[in-house]
Amino acid sequence: MFRAVVLTVFLSFLTVASGPAVAFDEINKSFVGGVAVDGYDSVAYFTDKKAEEGQSDFTLEWKGATWRFADARSRDLFKANPDSYAPQYGGYCSNQMSLGNLSDVDPGVWLIFDDKLYLFGHDVGKERWESTGIAARIKDADENWKKYLAEK
Repeated sequence: MFRAVVLTVFLSFLTVASGPAVAFDEINKSFVGGVAVDGYDSVAYFTDKKAEEGQSDFTLEWKGATWRFADARSRDLFKANPDSYAPQYGGYCSNQMSLGNLSDVDPGVWLIFDDKLYLFGHDVGKERWESTGIAARIKDADENWKKYLAEK
């Protein structure tokens, strides 16, 4: 009897473990408040060339997430063309996406390449992209992102 229970629990575990490890949202949001980019202003990466925290006074809802901005100008630029300012891969780590994984980011680790914003979880991931060819890593990440979106 004990073996049957253990076997049932084990098989149940395998069934759960073979599914997605985390629920997938198209936009990587904080657990509290559903804020994109950990509350950082995604426009500031382009206009100010730095990671800048957004303010709760300047927000916008887009794709089920709250986006914060440093000022009204950034908010209005994003509102006019969100696809131009939103990070690639929904704000998940670009390096991990190139490896087929979903992972959180450190908003202070980023790069802009061909007018697109890429966020990373660690400096090591960004360095990997820069040392092994950014265009090749983007190709890998784009393919993996399409798979995630198809399974959504």
